[in-house]
This record gives sequence, structure tokens and C-alpha cells, in this order.
Amino acid sequence: MYKHVCSLLFLLALLTASAQAADLTVTFVSCGQGDAALIVSPTGKTVLVDGGPPEGTERLLQVLKKRQISAIDLVILSHPHLDHLGGLAQVAKSMPVRMFLDAGFPSTSPPYNNLLRVLAERGVAVKNATLGRNIDLGDGATLTLLGPPSPFLANTRSDVNANSVVARLQWRGRTVLFTGDAEPEAERFLLEQHGKDPELLRSELLKVAHHGGRYSSTAPFLRAVSPRLAVISSGVGNDYGHPTAETMTRIQAVGATLYRTDLQGDITALSHDGQPWQVTAEAAPPVAKASHGSSTTPAPSLVSSSPPAAPTPATPIEEGFVASRNSKVFHRPSCPSVALILAKNRVSFASRAAALASGRQPSGDCSP
Repeated sequence: MYKHVCSLLFLLALLTASAQAADLTVTFVSCGQGDAALIVSPTGKTVLVDGGPPEGTERLLQVLKKRQISAIDLVILSHPHLDHLGGLAQVAKSMPVRMFLDAGFPSTSPPYNNLLRVLAERGVAVKNATLGRNIDLGDGATLTLLGPPSPFLANTRSDVNANSVVARLQWRGRTVLFTGDAEPEAERFLLEQHGKDPELLRSELLKVAHHGGRYSSTAPFLRAVSPRLAVISSGVGNDYGHPTAETMTRIQAVGATLYRTDLQGDITALSHDGQPWQVTAEAAPPVAKASHGSSTTPAPSLVSSSPPAAPTPATPIEEGFVASRNSKVFHRPSCPSVALILAKNRVSFASRAAALASGRQPSGDCSP
């Protein structure tokens, strides 16, 4: 009788342990030159952080379908730029979305306003992200909003980017920091905000800001976050030279293992029952550029051992407006983004009307 009781108790203990074991996964979607990350919490809650560029929409929907995602509990838009919001309207049309959060930073962007219209038509609750808010994802998993700054930062290189929603995911000792396109001023804000309690900023896995652009991921910020893993979301052969060699060097200097969606496809980090992250890469077809041209460059399955050389900065044009042949936006000649457009892809317009007539929209970086 005693043996039977012991066996029953042991069986119950096994069943209880099995019931409590769970997985947390974060997938960084290879959606082209943009950002999209899917969080699935231990209790099955789904969070989509950004929605990639328009040309990556089909790829994003494929990933959601493959992972059997039939509804999104929360969409977080880090900031209202097309390379982060491009696929969200179609996601909202394809499946139920229960809540939408963004910084509430003023924007007149037509794609952003169209997204808000679609969300309203679908009955999605739209809220502003507020600094310090904790979002319960079940089983102790929590998203803490570390940004946007309050009050909003002004007179930065790009105020839209600088006021990105920044979110930190934590569960049983595992941590991920999502940074949107945070600018150096935003990184300084985060350092000042958490100077007395640096543990609130430290994260094992870092979603690198602004696709690995040269201005973000400053050395002091990287030292404070102290990531062991870093993921850069960028498009194959993009015209901005992302990620830049100097940024990848700074990331590697803090000892982080670097993953890139342009080289490796979808990057998934999984923690089973709070165990250390297991990172896998799944090769994906390169997403066509914004011009709808295609690239035949395959996505290698290994991490690049040496960063690619940074592109030669283009000579700024003194008058008119500037765009890339492969982009749907145009810039002022003084915009820092112009220096990242390869010379062979740079086009200029004598007037704003000519730039608009080309079918392009004003860039949110410099509001031309």
C-alpha cells in the first residue's frame, strides 16, 4: 500500500511539473528592410512588435500562419515609420487584434493614418504607450515600457525615432529589450532614467535599434544593457548600408553574439521553463526591395564572421529633394539618411511637387 501511495505521489508530481513547464518564444521575422517581432508567452498570449515594411507583409503573414497564430492580443508600434508599420493594416484585416499601443507621437503619415482607420473599422482598442507601464503576459511574463520618453524628446536627429516605444520582456530570469529606432538621445534618456537601478535596463537579448544604423547603439548604452545576444533586422542589399560596420563592432565589443535577419532569415529565441535562450535561424527567401525589384542573393545559414564595409557616403545635394530608387520616401538634402543612400541608387527632384509626383511620401526622418 505504501509503495502504491508513493508511486501515485510521484506520478502526480511529474504531471504537476509537466503542467507548469512552458515556453517563451520571440521570433524576429525576416521581412526585409524593417522590423517585426512576434512574442508568444508561456500562456499563449501573442504580441506583435512592429509589422515590417509593405513589401514584407506577405512574409509576415506566412510566419504567423506557420506558427498557427489566429489572433494577436497586442500590437506595439514602436514609431510611425513605414518600415515598422507597413504590414500591420493587413494583419488587422487577416485576424482579430485585441489592442494596439504606440507612442502617440504626432504624425501626418498617410500609411499611419490608414492603419488607424483600419484599426477603428476592426474595433481594435487603440491606446498610448505610457512610460513605466507593466503588461502581464501570463505565468509571470511581463512587458515593461521603458519608453517613449516623457515628455517627448525634441530637436533630435529624428524626433519620430527618438520617441520610439522601448519595451523590456522578462520571464523567469530571461530578458529581451526591444528598442525600435531609438536615437542616441533616447539611449541617454534610458541611461539617466535607470542610472540608480541599472538592472532594469540590463537584458540578455537586444533587438538592435534602427537596423544597425551607425548613430544608435552607442557604447555607453551597450555597456549598460550588456547583452549576450543581439539581433539586427535589416533587408538584403538595402540602400542604407545597414547594418554598419562601426555598430557591429560596438556590439561585438560587449561580447554579444550577433544574429542578422538579412543573412540568416527568421531568428527565434526560445526559453523552455526559464532555461537559457536557445537561438535558431530559419533561412527565408529575400524580401523584394520597395521598388518591387527582386534579389537573388540567398540568405546564408551562418553568422557573418566579419562585418561588411560601410558604404561610401554620398555627396549631399545642395538643392531640391533626394530619394533612393528603391524607397517610397524622399528626404531633404541635409537629412543624415541621404548620406547612407548608395550613389548609384540616389535620385533628386528639383521641387517637392516633383518628389510627390514620383509617388513617394515625405520621410519621417526629416519631414521634407
